[in-house]
Amino acid sequence: MSEPNNPFAGLIGTHEGKSSSDVEYTSGSVPVQIPTKEAKEDEKIQTINNIVENVFHFTINANAVDEKSDKQLVYLEELAQAMNPRVRIDLEALEQALFERLLLQDVEQNVIPKSCKAYKEHVVQKQVFPYLFSSMQNLQTYDYVNDITVRNGIKKMRELIFRNAVTALKQPALFEDQDFASQLIELLQHVDPQSHTFFVDLVKAFMSEADADSQNQLRDTMIPVLKKIHTDVNKSNLINLSIYILPSIHIFASSPYLAPILMEACEPKNEMIGRHYQDSVIGALLSLSVLPRTATSLHEYFDNPMDQSSISMIESSVWNASSHLINNMHKVFLTLLKGGPQIKNRLLTWIGKCLKANVARGKLWNVQAGDISAASLQCVSDGFMLNLGAVLLQLCQPFCTSANDPKSLKIDPTYGAVPAEDCAAKSVHLDCLHSETCLLPARETEDGQTVKRPTADTYNFVTECFFMTQKCIDLGVRVCAEKLYRCGQDLGRAQRALADVAASAHHLVEPLRQRTQHLMTKFVSLRCALLENDMLTNLHRLQATTCTWLVQVAIRDNTEQTCYAPTNLLPVNMPITTPPPDTLRCIPEFVLENIVVLITMARRTVGAITEEADLAGLLQPALTLVLAFMGDSSRTYNPHLRARLAECLEAMLPNHPDEQQPLSNIASFYREQLFKEHPHRLQLVPCLLDVFVGIEMTGQSVQFEQKFNYRRPMYLVMEFLWGMQEHRDAFTHLANEAEANMEAVHPPIFLRFVNLLMNDAIFLLDEALGNMAQIRTLQTAQESGAWSNQPAQEREQNLANLSHIGMLARFDNILGRDTIRTLVRLTAHAPHVFCHPTLVERIASMLNYFLLHLVGPNKKNFKVKDMKEYEFDPASTVLDICRMYVELGNNERFCAAVSDDGRSYSPQLFTLAEAVLVRIGGGGLITSLQEVATRVSTIAVQRQRDEEILANAPEEFLDPIMSTLMLDPVILPSSRTTVDRTTIARHLLSDQSDPFNRSPLSMDQVKSNTELKERIHAWIAEQKEKIAQIPDSNS
Repeated sequence: MSEPNNPFAGLIGTHEGKSSSDVEYTSGSVPVQIPTKEAKEDEKIQTINNIVENVFHFTINANAVDEKSDKQLVYLEELAQAMNPRVRIDLEALEQALFERLLLQDVEQNVIPKSCKAYKEHVVQKQVFPYLFSSMQNLQTYDYVNDITVRNGIKKMRELIFRNAVTALKQPALFEDQDFASQLIELLQHVDPQSHTFFVDLVKAFMSEADADSQNQLRDTMIPVLKKIHTDVNKSNLINLSIYILPSIHIFASSPYLAPILMEACEPKNEMIGRHYQDSVIGALLSLSVLPRTATSLHEYFDNPMDQSSISMIESSVWNASSHLINNMHKVFLTLLKGGPQIKNRLLTWIGKCLKANVARGKLWNVQAGDISAASLQCVSDGFMLNLGAVLLQLCQPFCTSANDPKSLKIDPTYGAVPAEDCAAKSVHLDCLHSETCLLPARETEDGQTVKRPTADTYNFVTECFFMTQKCIDLGVRVCAEKLYRCGQDLGRAQRALADVAASAHHLVEPLRQRTQHLMTKFVSLRCALLENDMLTNLHRLQATTCTWLVQVAIRDNTEQTCYAPTNLLPVNMPITTPPPDTLRCIPEFVLENIVVLITMARRTVGAITEEADLAGLLQPALTLVLAFMGDSSRTYNPHLRARLAECLEAMLPNHPDEQQPLSNIASFYREQLFKEHPHRLQLVPCLLDVFVGIEMTGQSVQFEQKFNYRRPMYLVMEFLWGMQEHRDAFTHLANEAEANMEAVHPPIFLRFVNLLMNDAIFLLDEALGNMAQIRTLQTAQESGAWSNQPAQEREQNLANLSHIGMLARFDNILGRDTIRTLVRLTAHAPHVFCHPTLVERIASMLNYFLLHLVGPNKKNFKVKDMKEYEFDPASTVLDICRMYVELGNNERFCAAVSDDGRSYSPQLFTLAEAVLVRIGGGGLITSLQEVATRVSTIAVQRQRDEEILANAPEEFLDPIMSTLMLDPVILPSSRTTVDRTTIARHLLSDQSDPFNRSPLSMDQVKSNTELKERIHAWIAEQKEKIAQIPDSNS
C-alpha cells in the first residue's frame, strides 16, 4: 500500500463519536447539528470519499491534506470547480473523477500539499494500467469490511476501474504517448496472483458487452502483447528465460477469449514450410534447448567439453530448466485441449500440420547430410522437435501408466490409413500418415490395383495423441539418437587422427584439436538433450505400452468393423499361427522403429538407461514384441526392420565380457533373468535364424555390406543363448529337423542358416586376409622410407588409404571371427548336418582353403605391425579351424570331401598345421588332427583311383555348374537344364531361383532325369570293369 494512513478512517459510525467532518459550518463558524437522516447520508458520502482518497489518491478538496502530513493526493482542479461548493467525491462523481485523473498530463503539478519534494509512485503514476492495477490493489484492503456502504462502494469502484481500463484499450487515441502493450506486459511481469487476476478480469470486462467487434478489438490489443512476449523469448535461452513468460502464456491458454488469439498468433506464414512453426511464441518456447535454434547457430553450452565436472554441472542446470519448460508447456497444451471443441481442434490441427511440414527431418539423407542441409534449413530445430515430443509424451501418460494399461487398447491401428480427403470427416488431424511405409504393404488385386485399407468411422483423442507422439518421436528422438551415434563415430575418428598426427605433422595438430573439441561439444549437447530424466521415463512408459498394443493388434482376426482398436487383452501364444490382420497394413513402420531406437540408444549411451527404467517394465513386453515380429515376414515385411529388431535384442542382453560401458549388477541380472524366465523365450532361436536367413533370401535382399552389419548383433545374441542349456537344445532340435528334411520342398531353416554362415565365413575371411596383405605392403613401403620421398599430398593419401584399409580389415576380422566361432559351436553340436551331401564339399573346401593360407608358406604375407589394432588373431582362427576338422573328421563323407578338394588340399596340409599348433598352444588337438589326417589320406588314395577311372567322362555327364560327374541328374523345369541334384539343392539354400534364367524354383519342381542317370551309372560300372580287367590281362 502506498498510503500509510489507516484505510478504515472515516468508516466508524456515529455511536463511536463524530469527527469534524460530521458537522457543517456556517459562515459564523457556529456548528449546527444535521438532522439524523441527512447525517447518515453525509456519513456515507464521507466514507466513500475517504475510500476514494485511500484507493485512487485524488480529491476535489484543496484543503484535504495538512501541510505537515506525509499523505499525498492529486487535486482535480477542474472537477473541483465544476462541483463547487461540494468538496467530497461520491460514487456518482467518481466516474468523472477517475476518467479525468487518467487523462491528466502534468500530475506532479497537481499534487497536494505543495510542499512535497518527493512524490509517491502511485500518486503520480501517469500510465493507465499500472495506475488502475495499483488502485485495485488498494481497493482489496477493504474486502473484509462488512459495512454495506463500503461493500457497495467497493463493487462500484471495481466496475469503474475495469470500465476505464476497457475504455483505454478500445479508444487508445484518448491517451497520448501510452504504450498499452508494454503496460500489459509490465502487468504480467508482476508474476503474482493479483496481477494475473486483474489481467484476466480485464479481458472478461472487455468482452462483457459482447458486441460483434469486441473479439476483433481484443485481438488487436493482445497480438502486440504476444509479439512482445515472443521477442522476449527470442532474447532468452533455456536457463535465463524470464519468469513471467510461461505463466503469461498459460493465462492466454486458460481464457476462452484469449486462447483463439494465442492460436492465431501461432499460425505460420506458410503452413507448408516447417521452419515457420518455430516463428511464433509457442514455437519459440519449444525451441529453447541445449541444442542450437538454427542449423547455422553455435552451441551455447559446454564450452569446455573435456572437463567432466563442468559437464555435470551444466547438465544438471539444463535438465532442471528443461523439465520446468516442458511441465509448463504441457500445462498450456492441456489447458488448450480442455478449452472447448474449437480450441482443441485448432491445437491438434497446428500439431498435425507442424509434423507434416517437417517430415523431411526424418529422411535418411537429412540425417546423413550433417548439421547444414536443405532439410535443416527448412525445418524446425532438433530442440523444437524434442520438446514438442516431450510435451506430447506427457499428454500420453494417462493411457500408459503400465505396459498393460487398458486405456491404451482404445488406440485404433487404422488411423494411418485414412486418406487425406477423409481426414476432416473422421477427426484425423495428422493427415500425412497415409503415405507412410507400413508394417505390411497394402493388398493388391490380380490386375495390380491397390485394395483400400480398413479405416474406422472416427478416431478418439487417445488414438490421435498416440500417433502424433510416435511421429514426433520419429522426427525428434530418432533423428537426434542417430545424430548422436554418428557424432560419436566422427569424434572417435577425429581423436584417432589427432593422436596419429600429434607426433609428426605439427601444422595439423591445432585444426584437428579444434575439430575434436567442436565434435565433443556437439556430442555432449546431443546427449544432454536426449537424456532428460522425465522425458526418458515417459518415453519408456509409452513404448512399453506400445509393445503390448502392437502384439495385441498382431494377434487379432481379420474382421470388418467400425472401430479396430483391440479394446481387450487376449492371451499371447507363440508362435503366432493366425493369419496377419489387415490392420498391420495401416501401422507405419516408425511405430516399431521408435521402440528399437529407444532400446538401442539406451545401450549405446552412458546414462540413457537406469535400473528403474529396466524395472519399470519395458524389457518384458519388448521381448514379446521382438519374438512376435522379428522372425515373421508375414507381420513385418521389411527385412531391414526385422534385422533392426535383432539389434534391439542384442541391446537387451546382460553385460558382455568386453562391454565398454557395463550395466550395473542388478540391471545385468534382471536382463539375464529375462532370457531365462520370459514365457516365450524358446522362440528366440527360431526367430533369430528366421531373420538371419530372411535378410538374404530372394525378394528380401539387402545391400551386400549392410547384411554383415545386421548379422553382427545376431552373433552376439547367439553366443549368449548358447550358454543356456534350453537354448542350446533349441539349436539341436532345429538341427535334427533339418537332417530329417534335407530334401524338403522348402529347405529347413537351420540348413539355410548353416549354408549362409559358410558363405559369410568364406567371404569375410577372404576379404580380411586380402586386406591384411595390403596393409603389410603399405607398412613395408612406409618403413623402407619410400614414402618420405613422395610429395606431401601423396603421403597423406597413402596414410588415408592405410587407415581406410585398416578399418575394413578390422570389421572383416571381427565379423569373420564371430562367424567362425558360431560354426565351431554348431559343428560340435550338429556335425551330421554339415556332413550331408548338400553341404559337405563346401565346409571341407572352406576349411582347407583358410588352413592353407594361415599355416602354409604364404602365411608371412599377413604378418603386420599392431595386429591387435586390426583385431587380427590368426592363431585363434587356426585353432577354431582345427577344432572343426576334429569334430567332423569321424565322418567318411567329410574326409572324402577334404581329399577331393584339389585347390587347397595336399598331404602336407595337416603336417604344417601341427607345426603351428605346437607354437600357439594347440598341442591338445594334434593327436586328434593326426587321426583325421590319416583317414583323409587313406580315402585320398582311393579317390585318386576313382578319379582316374572317371577322368574321361562324356561332356553330357558333367554338371554344368561344378564340372563334376553327375550321380543324380535332375531337369530344371524352366530352363530345361540338367544339373546334379546336390548342386541345385545347395544353390537353392541361398537363392530360390533357376541359376540359368532366374525363374522361381524349389526342389519339388525339379524332375529326375532317369534315362541320363541310368546311362551315367552304366558308364561308371563299365569304366570300373575295364580297370578291373587290366591287372588280369597284364598277368
